Amino acid sequence: MNKGMAFLLVSLLFSCSLSGCLGRSRSDDGDGGNMGSPAEVDSEEYNVLYVGHSFGRIFAQTLQDYAHDAGFPDHAQYIEMSGGASGAPDALWADDDHRRNIKAYLDTGEIDVFIMICCSIEFMESGLQSDEAIWNFTGYALEQNPATRIGLALPWKDYPSEYADAEEYTDGSDEAYASWKRLASNLSSDHQGADVFTFHHGALAYELREMFEAGELEGDIEDMTGSAATSIFTDYKGHAGDMMVDTGTLIWLHAVHGVDPMDVPAFNQWNTDIRVIADTLLDEEDQA
Repeated sequence: MNKGMAFLLVSLLFSCSLSGCLGRSRSDDGDGGNMGSPAEVDSEEYNVLYVGHSFGRIFAQTLQDYAHDAGFPDHAQYIEMSGGASGAPDALWADDDHRRNIKAYLDTGEIDVFIMICCSIEFMESGLQSDEAIWNFTGYALEQNPATRIGLALPWKDYPSEYADAEEYTDGSDEAYASWKRLASNLSSDHQGADVFTFHHGALAYELREMFEAGELEGDIEDMTGSAATSIFTDYKGHAGDMMVDTGTLIWLHAVHGVDPMDVPAFNQWNTDIRVIADTLLDEEDQA
């Protein structure tokens, strides 16, 4: 893939990183999407820090309850949220307040998992090859705690209604994730084999839309965009509805704690077995 094509691909895929991914939440906590503070980090807990925009924040927030229910009572979740382009790694590193807050978490030396989300401008302009800000954050995190695991999350394309159908919406996502995994491999190599993992919860948006168009979500999803309870997306921007949040959090749970979605109790609120969807995507995306 040449540089120009790569830039076009990621510009289309992840414009949520370049525009206002304003956070939606199941609860209005009035904190701008943040969760916890560096002062609350406890060495006795398994501390997970997510930094980024809203296409990751809702899953990070929900992950804490999922982890507790799955047998990880010591899971403690922290979130440093910034909407849209300002939640990409490069913008967070460049912003004095966000960089200072994130470093304060890492300075505790007790962050077990540090998760960032795509995409910085450099990642696009380099033809999906590099992201200095991710290297900067990773280097700093590992200086404070060499055992910190680094997670790189890949979201979905925003503005889903601008794509004619699921096929057009999905186009290019496999190539983008392959590049994301190569980036993670290079990151690990440059940091003495650090534990760097990737996960593509964005693939869920494409799968749910395909299933919806095929009539496979009847009884659960009535519209592609609308009410959180009965739609894949809640707004034109493409924020996640409830089914997408529940299923996507299973992907996060697998990424952070290695939990097989099929080992989680069935979700009685859905006629569709969302565990099967998550399990299938993990296999297809080679995230297992």
